[in-house]
Amino acid sequence: MWRSFLPVVALAAMACGSPPPPVSGLWVGDARIGDAVDRIEITIDSAGGARITLRSWSLSDAAASITRNSFDTLVIQTPVGGDTAYFRGATGERRWAGVAVRGKDTAAFDLRQLHPMLDEDWQQIVGTYRTGRGRLFGIGRLSEFGMQPMLVDYQTGRIGPLYPLSDRLFLYGSSVIAPLLPGDTADLASDGLRLAEAGKTPVVAVRLNTRDEQVTFENGPVRLAGTLTLPATPSPWPAIVLVHGSNALTRDVFGPWTRFFAGLGFAVLAFDKRGTGGSTGDWKQADFATLAGDVIAGVRFLQGRSDIDQDRIGLWGASQAGWIMPIVAVRAADDIAFMIVHAGSGTTVAEQGRLNLAYELRFSARSEKAVATGMQYHALDDNATRTGRGLEAVRSFYEAHRGSEPWLWEPAPADAWFRTYYRMLMDFDPSPWWLRVKCPVLFFYGELDANVPPAESWPPIEAALRRGGNPSVTQVVLPGANHLLLSAKTGARDEYPHLSHFVPGYFEGMRQWLGTLNP
Repeated sequence: MWRSFLPVVALAAMACGSPPPPVSGLWVGDARIGDAVDRIEITIDSAGGARITLRSWSLSDAAASITRNSFDTLVIQTPVGGDTAYFRGATGERRWAGVAVRGKDTAAFDLRQLHPMLDEDWQQIVGTYRTGRGRLFGIGRLSEFGMQPMLVDYQTGRIGPLYPLSDRLFLYGSSVIAPLLPGDTADLASDGLRLAEAGKTPVVAVRLNTRDEQVTFENGPVRLAGTLTLPATPSPWPAIVLVHGSNALTRDVFGPWTRFFAGLGFAVLAFDKRGTGGSTGDWKQADFATLAGDVIAGVRFLQGRSDIDQDRIGLWGASQAGWIMPIVAVRAADDIAFMIVHAGSGTTVAEQGRLNLAYELRFSARSEKAVATGMQYHALDDNATRTGRGLEAVRSFYEAHRGSEPWLWEPAPADAWFRTYYRMLMDFDPSPWWLRVKCPVLFFYGELDANVPPAESWPPIEAALRRGGNPSVTQVVLPGANHLLLSAKTGARDEYPHLSHFVPGYFEGMRQWLGTLNP
């Protein structure tokens, strides 16, 4: 999945005659290179240093220097390989726009100077908002796309980062990464959050009186840290424990869902996966049963609170969580009232990896010859992981084909942590666990999900649940949705940064389904 690739960049303001307007601070915006658009971020400090990041030009926290800073013009330069890139543009009204040149390449850029905000400032803004007609909005982090808080409109599905232009006025980005501009504005007015979108009537939403408690609980020797978000309604509350997907994820990956469920009146427990954030342990040494134990520990923690309805504790989880949640539901069968599974695979881990590669290559418009090459390479690599033998064959195949197929990944060493980790998980089959799940379950899949394609991922779960006699199963395939259930065109990974909406029916579908459960 996408990680934050927006490191802060630094520049220094220089005097030239009369002092120019202050340019220190963080600048963000877009760089348009041909038909493509990429994010550019610059931070200007007052110490004389300069750095810049623009992925398309292989600039990542690159050292730079200011060559001109006047009342209306700012120019910086930075080396790129054996070349030099120049960024020259006009400044004014906290905007810097112009053209960057690197050899024969050019990029039109447009940036905005941001107002500085501390974490404690954001804590006064993050939360759930509701209009007088019940329309919900959420502000929280979705760390798949960086640590900038996102604003989600749960009615339209729109999601975009919030960037402060002042202590009250925010730029609402046009997509999760790029383009950021032109964006819209969100204003913290005296009557609430006022959202002004182009061509639409402004709406005002009031921040609900939800409350975040920092909590810890234990699973054996492992101490798990998290946030329990309490709704504004009277207790005792129904509750939802959020279950992680793969890799090193903290509670910050759950922002949109935490705020949504809190707005529906649920207490929500989001915790740092073991070995991340404030949690101890090591997720790289944990199998699915161990991770399920962490989730059960969270459920037990909630059961120990008098303000939680112990008969209405459920789970929500995405992706890898689909292998963990059925274990929880079986091992804690009397304690799990319901589950919502977002893109859960019913295949083995190894089969899911094979499907993911094939779909990703096809969604990226690669040829069938490339797909066949990828499948052969993937099989060699998996065999080397499973058996500990055959790595030389993997390396030979890679060297023979990387020229014609530059997307091939370099083989990991035999002692790489990932091989040990993957060997532990690769043959896990969730079907025996789904066979024994008896609680109500809602499944969502994306039509364009390359990671967990529904045509192959759902049938094993469906068959197991049917054999097990679970009568309360609902499955929805959302048209045009990718793995995150964002509205997509191809489903390919490279379009993720440019997306801007969850697909219709996702949040509303969860709201309606939860309303059908016994109170």
